[in-house]
Amino acid sequence: MPSSDLLAKYADVAISVGIALEPGDRLLVHSSIDAADFARVIVEQAYEAGAKNVDVVWNDDAVSRARFDRGTESASDVVSSTSLGRLAAFEAGDKMLYVFANDPNAMAGMDPGKMAKFQHVNMNALEPLYQAQGTLTRPWTIVAAPNPAWATSVFPDVDQATAIELLWSAIFRACRADQDDPVAAWRAHAADLGARSAYLTARGYTSLRYEAPGTDLRLGLPEGARWAGGNAGTGFVPNIPTEEVFAAPHRLIGEGTVTATKPLSLFGSLIEGFSFEVSEGRIVKGQAATGQDVLDQLLTTDEGSVRFGETAMVPMSSAVAAEELIWNNTLYDENDGCHIAIGRAYPISIDGGVEMTPDELVECGLNQSTTHVDFVVGSPDLNVYGVLESDDEEPIISNGEWGFSPY
Repeated sequence: MPSSDLLAKYADVAISVGIALEPGDRLLVHSSIDAADFARVIVEQAYEAGAKNVDVVWNDDAVSRARFDRGTESASDVVSSTSLGRLAAFEAGDKMLYVFANDPNAMAGMDPGKMAKFQHVNMNALEPLYQAQGTLTRPWTIVAAPNPAWATSVFPDVDQATAIELLWSAIFRACRADQDDPVAAWRAHAADLGARSAYLTARGYTSLRYEAPGTDLRLGLPEGARWAGGNAGTGFVPNIPTEEVFAAPHRLIGEGTVTATKPLSLFGSLIEGFSFEVSEGRIVKGQAATGQDVLDQLLTTDEGSVRFGETAMVPMSSAVAAEELIWNNTLYDENDGCHIAIGRAYPISIDGGVEMTPDELVECGLNQSTTHVDFVVGSPDLNVYGVLESDDEEPIISNGEWGFSPY
């Protein structure tokens, strides 16, 4: 384990910045069992910060795998007690803090159909929670901690103990927990992302154009599109780390081809070497070198799982990208470079969206789905242009870096 000082700083970032805990708050920590030591640090510090109640729900990859390996069909078509517990905590007013320490291949060989069905059933049951998280009306955040399987997938050429140590160090740097005052560093970083979001919103782009090897894509933007990043105008930061500013593309406007530049860990399996063909905003073909069955399952989740819900800009010089790693973890990979999400759009991505019903959001062009899966398209060769109503283009990302300054 790393030093207690670094763990305390990292926990402080999660509590003070991530969920912005205030005295009297209730907190539910949803943690991998492999991150038990770090979760306990979070619990202790949350109480010290004034929380009146902190509970932990544990997740175990082996227990999750048993559902799909040994369970009957009905085991994949049930609302779990864990989901019911999370819903009860949400109804009690808890803030949510997720600690991931998962094996990227934990579900390798399992039936992706069973996993998708279970996810779909439980996400529907947890719709009030996900609605609150999507509109940012209830504070939540995600952090990560190493476990042996994840660490050795990132650092395969060293022994397990060294891999875990290296991954902890990379996480601390990427999350600014190694700095003298991590909370101050995060507040400055969030302010920068907020300034970039405000600039892009003010430009009023009608569409975006992506170009890179294997990528030639144009995505429309809905009228009244808003960009967000950092704390998205709230007091908390949903992802630790976060390096993005994001918007929602118009669900019906998109043409071209886009190629992922990082593997995608989904349903406990890795999808690698994949790309999509897009027509009228719809993915009409998805092809992967490995993990095709898992990719196919994603694309058949529901009506919205063949359309995009997010487009996010991340510079290659970000604190996450600076580590120059294949993270095999969506939280980190999505902050390693520009990315696009399949599935649900965030209501904050359009003027007045937080007050709209799902049907009204769809009418305005925002996609709806029970899934939201990010895949990375960023690279030093990527250029992204904002297209104005006049059809003039302005650089947003140039050769993988910011192509504009908001100052």
